[in-house]
Amino acid sequence: MSAKVHGNQSPARRKPLQARARFKVELMLEAAIQLIDELGLDALTTNAVAARAGVSIGTLYQYFHDKQALLDELMGRELAAMGEKVLDALQEASAPDVPGGRVRAVVRAVMQSYGGRNHVHRQLIAYSLSYTSGGRLAPLYTRLVAMLSGEGVEGPAQPAQTLTPAQAFVLTYAMSGVLRTLAARDDAPPTQEVEDALVLLITGFLAATRAHA
Repeated sequence: MSAKVHGNQSPARRKPLQARARFKVELMLEAAIQLIDELGLDALTTNAVAARAGVSIGTLYQYFHDKQALLDELMGRELAAMGEKVLDALQEASAPDVPGGRVRAVVRAVMQSYGGRNHVHRQLIAYSLSYTSGGRLAPLYTRLVAMLSGEGVEGPAQPAQTLTPAQAFVLTYAMSGVLRTLAARDDAPPTQEVEDALVLLITGFLAATRAHA
């Protein structure tokens, strides 16, 4: 007799190792994105995804045991892509050599991460913030804190300014809170106004830490 799955444990699912299997998984994820974009998260079901992707429901369940598993995969990809965009913007050597230029590059990287699918991105971020612990973003925050306290932040015509771990922690979470909320809410102020205010917040913080160094 086969063992039953207990508690919150889920049965192991097949990993898409072969090219054909990976193609099917991408089809299903793309179908899920299309459905979220057209109908919203509430209308997302495994049956609808399978039908849109042109696969059987049995095939879908080989890789995703339920709707939550689909959402987990999509959220993981969205947040990982956001993290890479933010880090790339922070490290980009060609960032504008003007006050707050690198901060602006970071904000724009987040807002432009998913092209014309900001609607889907906002829904997934909002879902992640509402129904998960937010731990998926922890690696990004850790890397940002390490970067700010280790490599520092370059200013126009100024050497890189290294922050203390506490200062880097505060700046990272202040910035990330604004960016996450901006991505998740439909009623946020205009992006340009938020960008300008965030630039003032961060450049003012850096100036204050420099003055007290």
